[in-house]
Amino acid sequence: MSAPIIQVEELVAAYDGNIVLDGVSFDIQPQEVFVVLGGSGCGKSTLLRHMLGLHKPAAGHIRVFGTDITTISEEELQPIRQRIGMVFQGAALFNSMTLAENVSLPLEEYTDYPDRVIQDIVDWKLNLVELAHARDYLPAQLSGGMKKRAAIARAMVLDPDLIFFDEHTTGL
Repeated sequence: MSAPIIQVEELVAAYDGNIVLDGVSFDIQPQEVFVVLGGSGCGKSTLLRHMLGLHKPAAGHIRVFGTDITTISEEELQPIRQRIGMVFQGAALFNSMTLAENVSLPLEEYTDYPDRVIQDIVDWKLNLVELAHARDYLPAQLSGGMKKRAAIARAMVLDPDLIFFDEHTTGL
């Protein structure tokens, strides 16, 4: 068996002294689909934010691609985050940008690809989620389901090793 792609060991997460997660441990293997289920407010999004390194745990360790992200700097964490796509609960699209501009953001931020290559990749990802026809639409012109698919296209645009979905079907 190969090494886990994510290892969570005795994770304790707290906000203002209130413990949200207490002693959570699990491993995720490469190619595994891993689902976290639970009621509203039980800590699912908190767990995701910790696995992305957006929050530091009160205790415990999280290893992503073999690196303990609880002990590294923000600068050291950035290349790891670039290997992870994220689909947020509310799609998190910028309202003043077209669908294509929203999807292209990670490519513009983290690559030095020429504009033509970026547009080809964006068109490919939009086609994968059946939104090629909507590339010039603003988020206000999209249905809830289209916004979710747009968020998936953006999460896939860098061909990440992992994709996290945070309640991606909420509101549908």
